[in-house]
Amino acid sequence: MTKCHVLAAAVLLACAGARGEAQVAPMAVAADGTAAPVPQQAVTLEEYLRLVVRNQPSLAADRLETGLARADTRTASAFPNPTASAYGKPGEHGVGIEQPIPIFGQRGLRIENAKKGEMTAAAHADVAVNTALNEAALAFNELLVAQKRVEVWQDAQQSLDKAAYIVRGQIEAGARSKYDGSRLALQLAQMGMQVAKAKAALRAAATHAAQVAAIPRWNARAEGSVQTLEQQLPDYETLWAQAGTRLPALRSAQAELDQARHKIDVARRDALPTPSVGVTRVKSRGDGNYTQWGVSMEIPLFDRNQGAIDRAKMEAEQAELRWQAANRNAQSELYGALQQLELKRESVHAYEKQGLSQIDPLKQMAGDAYRLGQGGILELIDALGSITEHRLEYLDLVKDYLDAEWQVRLASGNVPQMD
Repeated sequence: MTKCHVLAAAVLLACAGARGEAQVAPMAVAADGTAAPVPQQAVTLEEYLRLVVRNQPSLAADRLETGLARADTRTASAFPNPTASAYGKPGEHGVGIEQPIPIFGQRGLRIENAKKGEMTAAAHADVAVNTALNEAALAFNELLVAQKRVEVWQDAQQSLDKAAYIVRGQIEAGARSKYDGSRLALQLAQMGMQVAKAKAALRAAATHAAQVAAIPRWNARAEGSVQTLEQQLPDYETLWAQAGTRLPALRSAQAELDQARHKIDVARRDALPTPSVGVTRVKSRGDGNYTQWGVSMEIPLFDRNQGAIDRAKMEAEQAELRWQAANRNAQSELYGALQQLELKRESVHAYEKQGLSQIDPLKQMAGDAYRLGQGGILELIDALGSITEHRLEYLDLVKDYLDAEWQVRLASGNVPQMD
């Protein structure tokens, strides 16, 4: 296997999960305020995603929505507070207490609706996590490929250095003019600039990856697994059958729909009056001491909670339409992601067969032609530059493939669980 093929294989898929956790040291601050571990070596995709979910303060804030929903459940579980009263008049005074009693199941329905709110909040948090994972995976792929671009430019620099050795030998032997040496020296200077630009791009990619992971001073490094593209592409029907239960966007829309429908029952039950039982202890100068019992209840004559019922119905219709939109959007995203993955894979395969296979022979022929006097310095420089260009173009194709592969995983709900 050639060096280019080894390089190609190393950047194809970014997370095998075959090795253990990266060695870390507590140097940053996690979202919960505790010491966050900063990796001291290159991380795989899954390790990087775990860092992002653990460290991002915005995700921690989103997860608190579930706690807020639990607080609503506790509020719904509480019984109405009693009302104390006291009065006094000449010859008589009394104290009483009145307790509303929701005998028509209002409290139970409110508790059930609040628990559905907990499920909705949890689904919303999962959607936020998915969004963060998507940004993180793209940042990881960019970092991984940026590292390989630096390697390509450094390898090109080494090849040019070897060519310079040949050119100097030809000049000293009188077979070539000093023009060849000057032209190659200029090319070496340009090559140094390209290596520096590639390193700057790598530094920017590492900074972005560290920013996404909320570890500002981390010198991020990515590690890819050595795998090939010779794998069976999943079919749409199989992935969609899995996506229906795994996609956070669909689960969120379904949870919102379930809660909205349940709110209709809550509003209808709230239309029923809540009776209040009261007891008053009276001390009267004329009648003595006695206890007075009573029951009071609102008469739903003018307000039958119809406005709240109608609003709940409209909210349920909105939630159903949003669920339909989320469902269709998810199907479109999965179908489009699969098409893109197939196209990107075909591009990589075609370039491997038609482009990469010519790199080593081209490099050998260019050097031999110059030694034998069959080509000039410009042809040699052009050949070496063409080799570098092809390798960089291949890395661009690989980057597109990695992104497309991740989009299929994301669209099918096949993302790492970050509990």
